[in-house]
Amino acid sequence: MLGSLVIAAFLGALIAVDIAAYRSRRRFVRAENTFRCRARFCGYPSAVWPRLSRRWSRPMWAAWDDDMLVIRRGPVSSRIIVLRASVSQGVYTLPAADVRRCGPHPVAVCLLVWDGSRIEVAASGDSRLALVGPYLTAAVNDLPQAPVRRRQT
Repeated sequence: MLGSLVIAAFLGALIAVDIAAYRSRRRFVRAENTFRCRARFCGYPSAVWPRLSRRWSRPMWAAWDDDMLVIRRGPVSSRIIVLRASVSQGVYTLPAADVRRCGPHPVAVCLLVWDGSRIEVAASGDSRLALVGPYLTAAVNDLPQAPVRRRQT
């Protein structure tokens, strides 16, 4: 009898934690300017995110908050990484075979983190403006050229 009560209490606590994690994840995803992305380091490993490797990470959700990129990673628990970073180059396109689950036309940006490391973040082409965040001029680098109209004489 006592064992079944302990198991029921444990399962109830587990369900409550799962519901709280789901609500937190849903609140973050529905916030303004969030985008789905993948990341990898392109220099030496970062002190802020030491477990990041040269291979693309799992798909994550991210959003800019002023000059800080807030990345929410993990399928269940809400592990949040805050990177104070700036865009070191403009947006560039990647082959779709190089980075999966970022749409048919993925774009990437290289971020310079405050500790001196560089992290490459890739997202779908539709998320170009959300990817650069406050560094809006980086988004206009790789755009197609507009047709030139002939001058009337």
